[in-house]
Amino acid sequence: MAILRPDATTTLNGVKINEYLLTKHNPNHIDMPSVSMAGKIIGVTVHNTDWITVASGTTPAEQYTRATVNNNMKDVRVHYYVDNICAWQNLPHSLSGWHAADGSGNGNRRTIAIECIMSSAYNSVDKKSEDNAAKLAAALLKQYGLDINHLYTHTHWLNVRDGRNGTIDQLNTMYNRYKMCPAYILPHWAEFKKKVQSYLNAGTPTISAPSAKQLYRVRKSWADAKSQLGAYTSLENAKKACKVGYSVFDANGNAVYTNGGKFTKGQKVAIRANTPLFASAETTSVTRRISGTYYLYDGIACKNGRYRITTKPEFCGKTPVGQYVTGYVSWDNFNQ
Repeated sequence: MAILRPDATTTLNGVKINEYLLTKHNPNHIDMPSVSMAGKIIGVTVHNTDWITVASGTTPAEQYTRATVNNNMKDVRVHYYVDNICAWQNLPHSLSGWHAADGSGNGNRRTIAIECIMSSAYNSVDKKSEDNAAKLAAALLKQYGLDINHLYTHTHWLNVRDGRNGTIDQLNTMYNRYKMCPAYILPHWAEFKKKVQSYLNAGTPTISAPSAKQLYRVRKSWADAKSQLGAYTSLENAKKACKVGYSVFDANGNAVYTNGGKFTKGQKVAIRANTPLFASAETTSVTRRISGTYYLYDGIACKNGRYRITTKPEFCGKTPVGQYVTGYVSWDNFNQ
């Protein structure tokens, strides 16, 4: 099975989220959870799964997602796989998962599952995966109006299942002979919690006057105000209104979502004359101006509606990225 392409890419608390929902993609008809979690979410459950070596052009989170689609993850169904690069969302928040080994208990039925991909080495890559998991957990807790006391371990639900009593953190870390998970985070669970709390604190909004309410604008580019399709107080509503080739921008002009579904890895694109080339998705500094024929390095929409380009089709997806990517170009500079 080929490397998966996300249906949408967003950024949540600094973590790139690739959405690929099993409710939309189930070609092998694997068994799926069916219980709704809508309006019932009580927290976030953190797991660890082992680091794997993957081919160039992908990440472990994508490969775990692909393994799930291929029915190679047995009966495990989680909401997110997170590695040192990004996260892949497998389930909508409205659907329960299979991850806590507590049957119809609150772990499976009422918490969002994060599988953090790490190894026992606890090296810089592992620490980055853990940091991404902490950022994502904080964002999800905040999204549902929950505090740090709603952060759980897999082991917590095993201890609840087995009838043990104690505080939340006692149950989070209490020995369970069935499984101690997240195996690589549990030895420093208190420090991990502090990290999640720090991201919760950093993300605490200030109270603003009604006139200062956040608006999300749907445009082709931030500078192209005439292309605006609408302005929304709800990010989800803005995403729904976002057509292919458009982005959702926050009040500061940052693209928080781009619908670039019509572009693919290796696609040949003719770039208009005098098009600005950027060194990253975020920078406003123009490296130089280009035109002519290029190829999309991976076809994945980045911030500000930009795509990575390269000069030859055989360079697409090759690593190291810096050797093969020419730069970033906004999609609206493609002659189509």
